[in-house]
Amino acid sequence: MNIAIIGSGLTGSLAAISLANAGCRVDLYDRFTDEELINRDRTYAITHSSRKILQKIGIWSYLVSDLVPFQYLNVIDYELNKKFQFLINDLSISDRMYSAVGWIAEHKNVMLLILDFISDMENINKIPTSVIPNTNNYDLIIAADGSNSNTRKKLKTPSFKFYYDQICITAKVLLRGVKSNEAYEIFNSEGPFAVLPLGGDLFQIICSQSIEKGTYNMSLTKASFLDYLSTILPYGVEPDTLIGEPISFPINFLLNYSFFSGKYIYLGETAHKVHPVGGQGLNLCWRDVDCLTRLISFPLLKNNHSIIPFIYSLLRIVDVLSISVLTDSLVRYSRSNFNIFVLPRKVLFFILRNSPIIRKCILNLMTNGF
Repeated sequence: MNIAIIGSGLTGSLAAISLANAGCRVDLYDRFTDEELINRDRTYAITHSSRKILQKIGIWSYLVSDLVPFQYLNVIDYELNKKFQFLINDLSISDRMYSAVGWIAEHKNVMLLILDFISDMENINKIPTSVIPNTNNYDLIIAADGSNSNTRKKLKTPSFKFYYDQICITAKVLLRGVKSNEAYEIFNSEGPFAVLPLGGDLFQIICSQSIEKGTYNMSLTKASFLDYLSTILPYGVEPDTLIGEPISFPINFLLNYSFFSGKYIYLGETAHKVHPVGGQGLNLCWRDVDCLTRLISFPLLKNNHSIIPFIYSLLRIVDVLSISVLTDSLVRYSRSNFNIFVLPRKVLFFILRNSPIIRKCILNLMTNGF
């Protein structure tokens, strides 16, 4: 099967490797150079669903040494002053053997390894443009050119989208008073924020807050920004040194009404984009890749590829919708500081702290999706 992929970011490139392993001939189109693709300052939470996908295509064993595992995920509600932990024992039995609730990955390390794999594969051809000269040469065309996809705009595919009244601030910080194998997801009235381990005393802060407050915090000096961090970090955790400069970006939600248009298939953030709370974005995109690869590998569909886009769209909608609702609900939960929500929040935290079954169900959804 001849396939074109538009966009060679993490999702498009992983799709190229996965589909090439399934026997497809892949042309990978992107106007960005490898250097531009690699040099992006982003950090990802890798769940067990992504670990399984990377194992399938033979990348995991090469990548795992560059990942930082965490065994504890601390969930804190500042408004209630309550806390509980997701632990390794909350995972499914098959996932526990990896001794990690999840892993933290820096973009540069993952992108560099994936591009190295692509360079060694004979049935992947990288083409330095995002314009396909002749679409008739391909059985399927996969659009993985991001949430601002020109392909989606060109095909006039309708989508539901909005901007949160928040911005996201990310910063690398040396911290004291926190273990190198634990992560935090914290909820307060400004919005959720995460503390993710990067090895040793180095941590990534991912903080969602109102546009007004976020704009003000981005204008602070390094010393003042560290003082601000000391007011929002958990009790006993203190910032020591800011590494580099904080980065901010707007937060938006996107969901296509359809994940295909003719023989075009929308993959990853071209089809959906969710709030960064819970670190679900990249894992959801990579589950798209896994679903599409399984369909293309299915013997009955190899000679009837015209129905693959429709089936793919049907199969992915439940997982994408459930994660979209979950992440949006967590944001609204975090910011619901009205008295009427205090009791439901207390009940929810009581259940999560005292019910291993509920805790396991939620963690399984977050790590493996539907």
